[in-house]
Amino acid sequence: MKTFNYLYIALLSALVYSCTNDEIHYDGDPNLNFITASSQQLVDQGSGSKVVEVQYGTLVKVPSAEVSLVVDPTSQLKEGIDFQFMGPSNPSGNFDGKIAIKLLETGASPEGKNAVFRLSSPTIKNGVITPVHTMTVALKCPVSYFLAGNFKSTMPFFGGTYDITIAAGTDANTLLLKDYYADGYDIKITYDPSTGSVTIPTQQTGYMHSTYGMVSIRQVAATASTINFCTRKVVLSYQPFVSAGNFAAVVDNIVGS
Repeated sequence: MKTFNYLYIALLSALVYSCTNDEIHYDGDPNLNFITASSQQLVDQGSGSKVVEVQYGTLVKVPSAEVSLVVDPTSQLKEGIDFQFMGPSNPSGNFDGKIAIKLLETGASPEGKNAVFRLSSPTIKNGVITPVHTMTVALKCPVSYFLAGNFKSTMPFFGGTYDITIAAGTDANTLLLKDYYADGYDIKITYDPSTGSVTIPTQQTGYMHSTYGMVSIRQVAATASTINFCTRKVVLSYQPFVSAGNFAAVVDNIVGS
């Protein structure tokens, strides 16, 4: 994963290296870091378990190494009770690797709990950029259960709480926020049924600002957009904008009952 490695090198520019227009040379330690600081995984009801992978990277290729996960003391989920490690990873000759974890259904709850991991290796030092990975593990309920709820939206753009209807979209794994900003205009979102992550395509809202005209929205990554079918909670992180510029990014918390 060279993009990851080069990004690390850029951030660690104080270290000794030289570069040309064609290549980058790094002479320091490999250093272990997670690719991402957090993730979310959903375990299906009745499945018993789910095997997932956590990815890590090093700054240089390693000739021979063993990398394992260890549980941070702050973890709500416990090894052997809520999840099981599937064994160490050997990234020999590579920049990165993956470590498998079996998540047990008995450890997944509707509201979700966190498993917090660190990396460990007898031959590679830990890095300081992304040394901890927090995985939120939740139980996955059917979308039909979610859609049976009555929802309220905080609607921070308008500064109030409003009733909102959520319906299934015509495309797979899509939902419609009915009349979200304006009557007759639905906002379409896409969800990953395995992780609960939400994607908000850039789209017009139908709301006409008195000065700037049509307001559109686009997703921002400052706060993850997620959905939990069991708790009927949706978090939408997006930025309203017009042709003249951007409004402040907002986080809308939608809760169903």
